[in-house]
Amino acid sequence: MKNGKRLLVVALIGICVMVFACSCAGGNAGRQGEMGSGGQPASENQQEECVDLMRQWEEKEMGLEQEKGRMEGMDEVEGGGQQTEEEQPAEAFCMDTTDFAISLLKENVKEGEGGNVMISPVSVLAVLSMTANGAQGDTLSQMMSVMAKNQEPDSLNDNLKKWMDGLTDTDAASLKLANAIWFNEDGQQLKVEDDFLRKNALYYNADIYKAPFNKNTLQSINAWTEEKTDGKIKNLLDGMEEDAVMYLVNTAVFDADWKWIYEPYQVSDSFFTNGEGVQENVPFMYSTERTYIEDENITGFIKPYKEGYRFVALLPKEGISLEECIEKMDGEYFRRLLAQAQTEVIVETGMPKFHADYEAELEDMLAGLGMENAFDVKTAQFQGIGTSPGKNIYISRIIHKTDISVGELGTEAAAATVEEAVAGAADEPEMEIFYVYLKRPFLYAIVEERTDIPVFIGVLNEVGQE
Repeated sequence: MKNGKRLLVVALIGICVMVFACSCAGGNAGRQGEMGSGGQPASENQQEECVDLMRQWEEKEMGLEQEKGRMEGMDEVEGGGQQTEEEQPAEAFCMDTTDFAISLLKENVKEGEGGNVMISPVSVLAVLSMTANGAQGDTLSQMMSVMAKNQEPDSLNDNLKKWMDGLTDTDAASLKLANAIWFNEDGQQLKVEDDFLRKNALYYNADIYKAPFNKNTLQSINAWTEEKTDGKIKNLLDGMEEDAVMYLVNTAVFDADWKWIYEPYQVSDSFFTNGEGVQENVPFMYSTERTYIEDENITGFIKPYKEGYRFVALLPKEGISLEECIEKMDGEYFRRLLAQAQTEVIVETGMPKFHADYEAELEDMLAGLGMENAFDVKTAQFQGIGTSPGKNIYISRIIHKTDISVGELGTEAAAATVEEAVAGAADEPEMEIFYVYLKRPFLYAIVEERTDIPVFIGVLNEVGQE
């Protein structure tokens, strides 16, 4: 996809930082002073050692047990392949992931104080799923109840891998996920379990780096993130926490063309009334779509990308607030809206051009959803990640950053272009006409076409300036 022709670019990052508790002020004294900007990426020897280790795990398979034995002879993970029906993720995974997406959106909206919110549930899910491969006892049970209540841990690994393997990855549309683990193993502070690294290399194609946590490694993490997000996220970390022993990072970058582009005559200024009731004069894009959504609370439409993905816009009906609509939602409700959408109708639509970025720390939100043990040094059970003499590993922070731009351009025709709406023959039945103009706060999602899983979901309360 050529620069200047991108319709929509999304860069997501999720970070899960595992930190062991310090019972005294000593231990890592002086480490914080080593952190700062500059420095060089991790040495080539360190990176080569990691690659060789992953290759060794794949070749030997190391006795990885799977429900159906489908991991035998597994090659390096590569996305975008064609899948048979048996290789599709289970319906339980699709429902669980959608339910997790809506639950996480609700928590972010509550914390968002009326501002724009945009999250990538699959980015957060990937980080948590990698983490769950080292969780035990009540900590694991709580994590699974929040993100995958109808699946076992091994099934979640298997389903998430199937889903990632089948993602569309073409010039017209792509969702690229990348995972990495950095750990600080010095024989005194942390001994990492081999099985934890092996599973995450096999299922999530995670890059794995063993390195001292100093300014060089800080630079390496930031450089890796910048590369994987096509330069959208720079200087992710300002420093490294004194007691940090492991960083898990996921990036998700989405880039797609609308199936039908907006032509210049379909773009004109209009007013958007933001969440504060203030009118903003902004560029609007107008088009005719063919898929309409409505129930007692919501109207909306679906706009296709050229391949693999769909843009879903949901507008509360007059007299109902966006917060009220979201509070009534769960995964089943969201999926039912999409499944019962009316097709082969005429939907006259208007949508503002917008750019939004968002950042949140998710620890309190996830604890509030029911996985509180993972964030408590006294109760966290991550012995499957590793051990630290006299100390306990727990999740210190989960940082989530997102960025989205929605506009009219694409290499082909893009979303919301005026489509031919007149029937070709006089005796064909007339299509019903609906109107959805997004001129006040609305919910939007980018869903993966095979599964209707929201890969990104958010609310637009204010458009602001491009």
